[in-house]
Amino acid sequence: MLKINISSIIAIGMIASLSACTKKGDTGATGPAGAAGPSYTGAISGHVSLYDQYGSKVLTGLESAQISLNGSTAINANTSGYYIFGGTMTGSYTLTASANGYGATRVSNFQYLSDTLNRDIKMSAIPNFSPATFNVYPTAAGTGDSVVMTFTTDPRVRSCTIFLNNNSTCNNLPANYLLTYTRSIGANVPRAVIIIPTQDLIDAGFTSGSTVYFSAYGSAVNDVSAYEDYSTGKAVYNAVSASPLTTTAIVP
Repeated sequence: MLKINISSIIAIGMIASLSACTKKGDTGATGPAGAAGPSYTGAISGHVSLYDQYGSKVLTGLESAQISLNGSTAINANTSGYYIFGGTMTGSYTLTASANGYGATRVSNFQYLSDTLNRDIKMSAIPNFSPATFNVYPTAAGTGDSVVMTFTTDPRVRSCTIFLNNNSTCNNLPANYLLTYTRSIGANVPRAVIIIPTQDLIDAGFTSGSTVYFSAYGSAVNDVSAYEDYSTGKAVYNAVSASPLTTTAIVP
């Protein structure tokens, strides 16, 4: 009598079952890439808001704002602050905006797909004041530097910003500063003080005994014009006074 090996029968059955479950043509290979997605045409629009040097919203002169899309010819917002770029095709875009007396700004590398995409723009006024005096003093035990600025008093709160660099080319442009600090100037207060910790300077690459270059500006309160420079990862500050004061100090 022929003896049947039950274990062999079970194994054969399992193999057959697995074969039946395998998708036909499923080799694990990656197929050819599909066609590019569809391209649409629509519009990019938005609203421009302007703010004065104290951070208060400005309700007039909105039509002075000029906006360009990917470097195209600039258009002006209407009297209510609205703008629109029609005939926009799917792609990557950058908006730049400026207005007389305001810090220029930018909205960079955003994607437009279809329909109407909203991108609002805000700009702060360029301050009409600068520090009257600007001095740097070493703090106790070499823990840092104390920056002291004086100003003509104002009944409203204002703001000031200083930029630090390791050479004499020190200003508000991303390529020309290593550190930046902003402080509030109280109402009717004639000065502002900023403490620069030595550790901040060391972290920025300064060494003990090296020279730090400073530039001090009046700046817009809650600066909404500031935007990131993608090439450096730093902020671009355009809503600052036109005439900074400069000085130097030695790292403790």
